[in-house]
Amino acid sequence: MLDSEPLIIVGSSVRAAAQSAVRAGFRPWCIDQFGDRDLVEITADSHTVSDWPNEIESIFQSAPQANWVYTGALENRPALVENLSRRRPLCGCNDETLSKLRTPLWLTETLTRASLPSLPVVTPVSSVSDSGEWIIKPLASGAGIGILDFPGGNVAKDDFSGHYLQRKARGRVISGLFLGVENSALLIGLCEQLCRGSDADEFRYVYSSSLGPLSAVDISVNVFEQAQRIGAAIEAGIRAEEASLTGLFGIDFILDDESSELWTLEINPRYTASVEIFERAFGWPLMRWHVEAFRGSGGDALAAVDFRSHSAQSLKHGKIVVYAEREFAAPDIVPIVEQLSADGLAQSRIQVADIPQLGTFIRKDEPVCTLLTSHADLSTCQEILTAASHELLTAIGEIVG
Repeated sequence: MLDSEPLIIVGSSVRAAAQSAVRAGFRPWCIDQFGDRDLVEITADSHTVSDWPNEIESIFQSAPQANWVYTGALENRPALVENLSRRRPLCGCNDETLSKLRTPLWLTETLTRASLPSLPVVTPVSSVSDSGEWIIKPLASGAGIGILDFPGGNVAKDDFSGHYLQRKARGRVISGLFLGVENSALLIGLCEQLCRGSDADEFRYVYSSSLGPLSAVDISVNVFEQAQRIGAAIEAGIRAEEASLTGLFGIDFILDDESSELWTLEINPRYTASVEIFERAFGWPLMRWHVEAFRGSGGDALAAVDFRSHSAQSLKHGKIVVYAEREFAAPDIVPIVEQLSADGLAQSRIQVADIPQLGTFIRKDEPVCTLLTSHADLSTCQEILTAASHELLTAIGEIVG
């Protein structure tokens, strides 16, 4: 690997992207917030930011002369992206593109011009009469953190500064993974996305799990075609403004239970959580395709991807973020997870990722780790992960007292 091309990866948690880079033949050089054990095992060039994100720029100065990519949630910091891009070539959306894509009104207007369904938005936040039909979202957010049901009523001017309202849609949350290549947006595939859910509003919309790949057996071909049209409309809208949406990006949707209509929630203009699902399912070198898209080459991806072929995929893959139910210092969780599989909890092997360093202090509701598994049935895959998450937290509780 020492002879392989270096690739700089920056983000809050970059373990999955670093593994993608290795699969694609790169040598990752990483900056992230946690310094998880399995990231350090991947590369000795792993740099943990204790004062996130303020130390990123100073650490970045020692990065090799190489391309760089970012993961969540650097899309909320276009000024930082611009500053880093002056030092190393960026394989990702630049600050100008980010500013447009993360503007709710731009997205709504772009979809409307393309005659595609769009959820009404209100910005800045003001009073609306039907309070139960809106959600309030931070303009700068990641993983669903800070999204709430809008309480309605009279709203003071500064109550929700930095937020906007979006009309609520009901149904399954579907995440689409796309590759911007050769002036087009190629749909890599769709996954089901689950949120933590909670009686407490603050966690209701926080990201929890990805399951997939979905196939034409799981949802209709029409849904795939809708997603492709939406991705193409967004890519064309950005191009019309002389900006560029190149490489991997995600779009989150709600699949309406009654109409089977896809409602677009937001764009994630970077490497997303579902990339790992598709790499495990198909063995595609998605990080390689991402970088090559910026070099003007996307032939491998265009030839390999056809969502209709997903129906031939016998295994479904899933990942779930385990959130702490109390604060504790992290024990060695690897043997705990290995024991879960040995005890027959899962009908297939459970793997653990994003492994905290021993003794890491984890607060209540912070991520502990990620569990992954596979199964022929999508719902069983979800059940295995949910049960394993509960069992892991129980075992940790018994250890830490």
